[in-house]
Amino acid sequence: MVFYLGLFAIMMIFMLLGRVTMSSIWAWLGVIILALVAGLRYETGNDFLPYKTIYAGDYSAGQVEPGFLFLRNLFNWIHAPFWLFLLAWAVVTLTLFYFFAKEYFRPAIIPIAYYLSRFFFMRDMGQIRASLVCVTCMLALKFVYDEKPLPFLVIVGLSATIHVSALFFLLIYPFWLLFRRINFKWVLGFLVFGAAVGFVAPKILSVIIVHTLPRYAPYVTNASYLSSGLFDPVTLMQVIICITGFYILNRGMVSNALIGGSEKFKFLMVVYLFATLTLLSLSQLSTIGGRLSTIATTTETIVLPTIVFSIMPKKTRTLSMVGVCAVIFVLIFLISGAYKTFVPYQMAF
Repeated sequence: MVFYLGLFAIMMIFMLLGRVTMSSIWAWLGVIILALVAGLRYETGNDFLPYKTIYAGDYSAGQVEPGFLFLRNLFNWIHAPFWLFLLAWAVVTLTLFYFFAKEYFRPAIIPIAYYLSRFFFMRDMGQIRASLVCVTCMLALKFVYDEKPLPFLVIVGLSATIHVSALFFLLIYPFWLLFRRINFKWVLGFLVFGAAVGFVAPKILSVIIVHTLPRYAPYVTNASYLSSGLFDPVTLMQVIICITGFYILNRGMVSNALIGGSEKFKFLMVVYLFATLTLLSLSQLSTIGGRLSTIATTTETIVLPTIVFSIMPKKTRTLSMVGVCAVIFVLIFLISGAYKTFVPYQMAF
């Protein structure tokens, strides 16, 4: 546990130094440290043993997507050990996330530090395929905003060969075109509607999945993959962030720390609204809702820092962001009990 608390403390120090100096060196140092932690782990995290088994060649047809198998075969061809495969995967994922972060927010270390608290453990140390796909799809957002469908389709299509959930992200393009002019009142209405759908849609979807996709039936029948309530803490948090983000947009309060100003922020908020509506409408199918919404939810790494920097007094913004990261870290990593999967941290050598 001390290891992870130390990691969190280091990232918070990097965030403070990055804000004071506005230098990208702190973002790169953050990326390097996170990549080393995720890439050099040994028997740490839910995904380690399953992926180690697959890497060794013990898998069934259809268990993983062909793009992942291609990369696995490539590393096997050069006789790379599993730890090197993990390390390369983490380096690529977190480097790509850096390029996404620096395109929207300055300094990039702030979204990277928030990423540690919110997503790093569940993704880079728990679901490496989903982690990479989330980042590649974030880079594809540029082509949605610029209305260039072909490169968007290519990137998302390639991402789907790593993790099939990327195909759901294709809906972002028409969603943006349809709701780019959405206002605050309509957002509130959509959220209420999404909550109402959450009482009905899961039951219909469950029947469809059981009869047409039996491989995924456990996700709608096994209690460990389901939720009995509409608002679990994560869903409630996303709803609050969504409402707050559109509120400051409506009031013209968007901080200039966001690169691109209010127009880019509205674009990211529409993507985040898509994620929140997905989570709400599939609230009782918590695992399916989480996996389908998680890609678009990655925009939270830009959205939440922008909100904090927009509503807090100038001299307290960075410290406030440290506080937000601490609260999220405690809730998601400690109070939830997720830390048990990662303790003790062991290195490959």
